[in-house]
Order: sequence, then C-alpha cells, then structure tokens
Amino acid sequence: MSAWERSSTARVIPPARPRKLAKVPFVELADGRLQGVVSSGSDIERVYVSSIAVGTHAYACSTNNNRPCGGARGSFCNHLRALINEAVLQYGAERVARYLKVEGADGEPTAQTLAADLTAARPPRGDTTAAAPVFSRFLRHLAYLELAPSTGPLPDMQWFPPTRAAVTGPPPGEPGAGVEEHADAFAEAPAGLDEALAAVDAFDQVLVAGLLRPQPAQAAGLTELAHAVAGTPLAARVAEAAEKAAVGTASEDHFLALAAARTALLGSVHDALTAQLGETTGRPRAEAAAPAPQGGQQPTNLLAAARSWLSDLARAGWQGIDHDLVSAAAPVVSALLPDPALRRLATLLDGFAAELAASCPGVSLDRIPERRWADLWSRALLLTVPGAADAPVTDTATGRLLPLGIDVQEHATAVQAQVHAVFEPADGTAPRLVRAGVSAPKPDTVVGAGLWQLLRPHMSLLAAVGEGRAMELSDMPITAEGDLLWSDEHARPSEPADAFATARVALPTATDPAIAPLDRHPARIAVPVFLEGYMAHQADAEGKGGESDEDGKGATRDAALTFTVAGRPLVVDIDRLPTAGPLTPEAVASSAACIGLLRWDAGAFVVQPLAVERTVRKKTVALHAGGWVGGTTDKAGVKAEKTATDAVAVLRERAGRLLRK
Repeated sequence: MSAWERSSTARVIPPARPRKLAKVPFVELADGRLQGVVSSGSDIERVYVSSIAVGTHAYACSTNNNRPCGGARGSFCNHLRALINEAVLQYGAERVARYLKVEGADGEPTAQTLAADLTAARPPRGDTTAAAPVFSRFLRHLAYLELAPSTGPLPDMQWFPPTRAAVTGPPPGEPGAGVEEHADAFAEAPAGLDEALAAVDAFDQVLVAGLLRPQPAQAAGLTELAHAVAGTPLAARVAEAAEKAAVGTASEDHFLALAAARTALLGSVHDALTAQLGETTGRPRAEAAAPAPQGGQQPTNLLAAARSWLSDLARAGWQGIDHDLVSAAAPVVSALLPDPALRRLATLLDGFAAELAASCPGVSLDRIPERRWADLWSRALLLTVPGAADAPVTDTATGRLLPLGIDVQEHATAVQAQVHAVFEPADGTAPRLVRAGVSAPKPDTVVGAGLWQLLRPHMSLLAAVGEGRAMELSDMPITAEGDLLWSDEHARPSEPADAFATARVALPTATDPAIAPLDRHPARIAVPVFLEGYMAHQADAEGKGGESDEDGKGATRDAALTFTVAGRPLVVDIDRLPTAGPLTPEAVASSAACIGLLRWDAGAFVVQPLAVERTVRKKTVALHAGGWVGGTTDKAGVKAEKTATDAVAVLRERAGRLLRK
C-alpha cells in the first residue's frame, strides 16, 4: 500500500470554500445530484429546491412545498444557474464537473462553461420527487446551529485535521509528491511494530471488497488478524469471528470482535511508540487508572442502530458503498447528536459518512484510504458498546494553567479547538500536561474564521490564549487522561504568560497524561514539544531543495518542509495549519523556534506546529495557529471574520424562519 493508503489522517474531502450564502444558503453534491436551496428573489419567505442529476443531467426546480418553478420550462432557470455558480465557489469547478460527469471542452472548467455544457446537451426535465428530501437535508443542515457546544473531549476528532492542502496529492514526505524521501527522526522502529501493522493491513484489505461474499484472499487476511492476537484474552472470540466472517455469516458481535482485535494491535503499536517518545523527551507519564463504571444509561436502541449500519458497511465493503447505503446513517446521526452522552459517536459517524458519501459509488474509486476508513469503522463500532465513550471525572484541578497553543480539528459538520497547556498545581506538586477543548456541530459552509464564532462564546480560555494570559483554576473537573471539563465558573484570567517561556521552562519538567484504553492508537499521539536551533529545509517540486529563505517565500504546499533537529530530519505537517489563523507554511519555513505536537502517521513521526518564533526586521515575532481566536486587527483576518460573520448570520436567520415556526 502507498503511504496515503496507510495514513490514518489521509485527506479525503477537499475543504469547503467560504462563500456568501444570501442567494444560495445550501448546496451539496449528494444522493447522485448537485442539489441545494435557492432563495427567491421576490419573496423572503420562499425558497426553491433545485437539483441536477449525475449523468443524465435531468434538472428540477420547485418551491419547498412542490410548486414548480415557472422559469424551468425547457431549460435551466436562474435558480439552477445560481446553484451551479455557488457549487463552483464552494467545491471548485473541476470537482463539480467530475461529480456530474460533464464532458466539456478541453481546459479548466468554470461555472459559465459548466452551465453551457449542461444546457447544450438539452437535458430532460426531471420530476420534483427529490424536493422533499433535499429540503429535509437543508433543515438538518440548519439544525447544527441549534445544537449546544460541548467542552467534553472528542478524541476521535484527531482523525479530522484541518485540510489546508488539496487532497488529490500524497501526504507530506510520500514518494510521488515530488519530494525526496526523508529519514525518520526516530530511525529505529520498535520491535514487533512491522508485524503488528502487517496484520492490521491484512484486515484493512479485507474491508475493501466487503464480507458479504468473501474470497480466499479475504479469508487469509482474517486468519492473519486472528493469529496476531492468538496469545491474548481476545483469541477465542476473534478466532470464531474470523471463521464466521470468512464464510460470509458474521454477525454484529463478530464484527465487534474483529474491530476489538484490530484496535488492540494498534494499541500495542501506540504503546511502543509512546515509550520511544518518552525516552526522547525525558518526561514521565502518569499511570492509567482502571476505568470506573458509570451509572448513566445510554439509549441502547440508538447504539444498536449505529452498530447495524456499520455492520452493513463491513458487508458491502468500501468498493460496494452507494448513496442508499451511506444515506442510511443520516437519521441515526440526527438522533444521536442531541444527546451529550452520544455526541462523540455521532460526531465520528457524521464525519465518516460525509467522506463515504463524497466517494460514492465505491466501485469507481481509483484508490481507497484503507487504514483511515478501517480506523473510523472500528472506532465507531467499539463506541456502540454502552459506556465505551465515558470520560469520568476523577479529580479537580486548582492552580495555574499556562497555555502552549491551540490545535484545531474539523470535518464538514463539526469543529473542536483543543488547548494544550502546562498545569501547575497550587499544592506545589509536579506540573503536568493537560488539555481543554470546546467543540460544536456546524453546517459545512461555516469554515475558516467562522469556526471561532461558534466556539468563542463558550470558553473563556480561548480569549485568554488569544491575549497571551494564564488562567487561575479552582476545582476544575479533570479526567484521568488530563482533559479539563471546562467550566468558566471555575476559572479566571491571570497575568500575562508567554507560551514560548512556558515551553522553555515548564514543559521539560511536566508529566505527560495517562491514556485511556480506547485511545491507544498511533493517530492519537500528540506530544507537545519545543524545538529550536533547527535548520528548515524546503524541497522543491522535483525533490531538490535547500535551506529556507529568511522571508520564507519559497514555501509551497506541494513541497515537503523538514526541520533538521540534532542532525536528523523531521517532516513538518504544514497541512495541519488551520486557515483560521495567521500561522502559514511560509512563516514556519522561516522560523527559528517552534512549539509543536509530535505525531505519528503512515510509518513516520511528524511535527505539527502550534506556534513559531521568527525574525522580522531584526525583531523576534511569535505567530500562533490560534492567533485569531479572540479576534484580530490583521487585514486578512478581519476580512475572513467579516465573511464568516455574514455566513453565520444568514444561516441563523434561515434557521429562525424555518426551524422555529
């Protein structure tokens, strides 16, 4: 498999682009159609549901109560043309043309050429039966704004980094991206790592074709997974599950056993890698406590519905997915999302289903993100076990919180901002690393600076980070894994605290947090580190390169950036830099010091910058990935914030009219 296929965080869906929403508040490529909702030009209370079918290009346009559009008689009406224009703005003309299967003239397509090519073929007028489900999807789209944000941790959002780069290219450092191979900063792989990953890869390939009618090669992959856990308490259940799956008779419980075996193998990989990291950083790690049983009851019917859908996916395989199968997740997610106890599973399923929907039909896929989709499938399946997602409070925190930086994770319908910080207890015990996060469901059109508008009002810590301040905590609830369950009632702003001073002085002596059993996965490795004295190296499109220029102008998205640390190159994951902040690849390439997160994916360690120091006109300037969290006077930031404000305002106005009647 290629590095992209072996990546847990492979970019699958290009990011939605910011656009104005007043005319077309909703557009999507789904259910075999380009479809959306277009505002009426004459009546603010009226909207039109417009769609163009894939392949046949049959078009339809009617009001949401099924009255036909008078302009869509024999050709495209203005609503359909507006839909095409906004789809191109949001997704790009090439993606829209590819989805609709438009064969136009050579050259880069545009909204105008797309509309011309579509109408030139004289497409038939379709019926309006899709109007009701499309309008229902629009209401579901608006309903995300009605769901309350949460400060509970969503560990699975680590699989959804912000997508700065196009997804058509390989990940950083992969051969074929026009970059040279880079040696790993940790040259020797832990013993047994390759064997464990080989068993995982064998099972992941089983899921490509599905388990409805397994072939001999799939039976061999199942057997390899069972053999890999033969000496563990899972052995008997996994052996039975592999045997049943190999003949196409696996039940939901059997799929659950296979997912558990795969997760256990990746847990062993995680443990070996974190032990290696511990030797490198020299920091101790807190001991994981046994999980305490929780008294809360979760609705088993919703968990069973999610498990049933995931089992259907395993039977169909990634090559067998279609719009009908994937869309069956929508009612399950809608039922799960309002329940805070089920938010973690709902958010994971929603992001997973969106990727599958964008990839339908599976039979046409040129390549498949095998490890990523198997990760999401197995994690979601395990989260359907009652109590699996519990994050019990085990203590309270009183003392000073010194922020290091903000890590942003997002997919089409969710965002999480996670603050990594050093906590200094008031009782004088050793400092420790903690996290505090806030997450919110969102419509897919809220992107960039609009993310902060959803999160900012619900967590005073974000404002403190933006101002460069510490926080004083008093009895703040905290989990055994070091996640603060943030409540503004238990915190107040304190004195200024420079993140780089914290990284230089407090970070080296801090204790790393414990890790929950379900979160023992290589993709969950995010170890705060401080780097300085490195040399930045920028490879060009042909794999050649040199040291970065002082102003960093040579950095491009298509070239790999590495830091040479203690004589070893370490790849920098610049694709994780959020667009909702001032930290850019160019700034990272010209930096002299970096606060980052060490991660591991596709067989190598990489560093994700959270903040950098660089020299500008002989002065040291710090740039933070979350630098716009509290607002900004930066010209680009102000423009992005205004665009985001307008988009959120339009959606809230529509939600007020349509959801609260």
